[in-house]
Amino acid sequence: MFFLDDIVMSPFKGFLFIAKEVAKAVEQQSERDRADVMGQLSALHLALEKGEITQEEFEERENELLDRLESFGE
Repeated sequence: MFFLDDIVMSPFKGFLFIAKEVAKAVEQQSERDRADVMGQLSALHLALEKGEITQEEFEERENELLDRLESFGE
């Protein structure tokens, strides 16, 4: 009886496994994207401190990056 259950349930188990792997890959990509944005924010602050960009340029770019960072939380 267990063998028959395994045969009937195998397509669902396979689909569940694939869905979990896809979810894991999406989460890993999201983490990489967040880390990338955080690195860009750090570089932006450094550029402002060095005088390489104006306060206006900094604020504009910072807002864009913070919006991207917020979109990862949705």
